[in-house]
Amino acid sequence: MAADIVFIVNPASANGRMRRRWKTHERSFRRELGPGFVVRTTDHPGHATHHTRAALGDGATTIVSVGGDGTFNEVVNGYLAHRETARNTDACLAVFSVGTGADFVRTLPMPATPAALARCIRERQPQTIDAGLCEFLDGGTRKRRYFVNVAEFGSGGAVVDRVNRSSKILGGRLTFVLAILRTLPQYRNTRVAYEADGGPSKEVVVNDFVVANGRYFGAGLMPAPGANLADGLLDVVIFGDIDFKTARRNLPSLRRGEHVSLEEVTTFQCREVTIHAAEELIDLDGECIGRHPLRFSVVPDAVSILAE
Repeated sequence: MAADIVFIVNPASANGRMRRRWKTHERSFRRELGPGFVVRTTDHPGHATHHTRAALGDGATTIVSVGGDGTFNEVVNGYLAHRETARNTDACLAVFSVGTGADFVRTLPMPATPAALARCIRERQPQTIDAGLCEFLDGGTRKRRYFVNVAEFGSGGAVVDRVNRSSKILGGRLTFVLAILRTLPQYRNTRVAYEADGGPSKEVVVNDFVVANGRYFGAGLMPAPGANLADGLLDVVIFGDIDFKTARRNLPSLRRGEHVSLEEVTTFQCREVTIHAAEELIDLDGECIGRHPLRFSVVPDAVSILAE
């Protein structure tokens, strides 16, 4: 008989610390939940998506993502792909967050201990949140991938690429700050045209183009302070033709969410935005997924999740 609860564990998360700590966490979860749940570990990109689809296909009702924002992104993509043909449409997700950035759980706080998360799983009172859908070109082929927190392209995609190629030994906040300071001096702003909700085309030179469902990225920076995970809208934040000195000077404002008043920053809400741009690295929930963005759209009430 298939397990109702499946933990999908990324042992490489938090710079590999989860590899050393998971057995301790697992013992705590088994004390709280009993022996009946199953653990699946990941060892390559996309593995969490595969595990999620397989578990839901076997009838699991709760999938617990153990890792960072990237691990949860893969779990969400497996969950939403399964729901297109699902029988168990009441299945829900939970997060035990241990990643470098841990940005999604800043918008939607999750239980921080095994005992607290186990209580949420037992009580099972899920809430529903939106997801975003990114359509992009990959080697000339049109592809699509979901996100739940923040999507971006421009300098932010380049920063995330650097972070993901670093050791992360310094922790999330310092790793991201160093990546920003090393990446932005070389980044060249790019010209982008976009249409929001079928409106007129607008053209702008951008340093970074952010499409947010949640509020935070970069280990605590707050690009979209007004974002709501369940309002059926995406918050778009466009950082215009700014240089490195301006970006560096306003990092504290970005951390506090006070940058939206800057002349170089444009914000609006929409249900979809179509993009015409050169090849730019696309970051979804802290993972680089491609280089040519085409369209972002909201998927309302897409994910059922157990939270505090």
